[in-house]
Amino acid sequence: MKKGFTLVEMLVVIAVIGILGGIVTTAAVGAIKNGRSKRADAMCVALEQGIAAYYAQEGNWPDAIEKKAQSMDSATYTFTPDEADSIFQDVVGCGFGKGHASHKAMLVDATALFVCDKSSVGNQQRGCYDNHSNKKERRTYCAGMGCRNGIDFSEATKKGGKVRIPFSQMAFGFQGPENGKFCRFWITYNGQADSVSVSRRGPDLN
Repeated sequence: MKKGFTLVEMLVVIAVIGILGGIVTTAAVGAIKNGRSKRADAMCVALEQGIAAYYAQEGNWPDAIEKKAQSMDSATYTFTPDEADSIFQDVVGCGFGKGHASHKAMLVDATALFVCDKSSVGNQQRGCYDNHSNKKERRTYCAGMGCRNGIDFSEATKKGGKVRIPFSQMAFGFQGPENGKFCRFWITYNGQADSVSVSRRGPDLN
């Protein structure tokens, strides 16, 4: 006569499966967050290089930076989200024959960018936190007007795609490592060094 599992044995098995499932899930979530973070950092570097390449080829900065450089009243200036979007449109648009650049050479690989419709995110510097569990810790800020979902640049420009965003209406950013929502890149111009930096961590708005 075959002996089946007792209730205690079944509960033990279920508990073990639950523990193992929790470990796997935690590891998977950590890997996703780490991947998002690395992708965002890589895009910061790529965008900085793209802006520098624009300057080298055009002989001047994108319009928003050039105007600020000629009227600086401080050592550094962090651009508003709308100003940053116009800068990215100039630089990213080079590869698509758009923007103010006189050439069409692609200066930055835009496929890794995360975009959102401008009408959905507005021009606010303060949005919700990427890290909702600890709002006192300085972290990446999501887009103004609250947290919004974004899509990959390639998906937004895909012909026949479900969600297409006109290039002129794009807000440029990245996927927040913590919550996966659309977050802003921040551009800072250093007047003394005549240089530009791109970061995924905005000014301290607390």
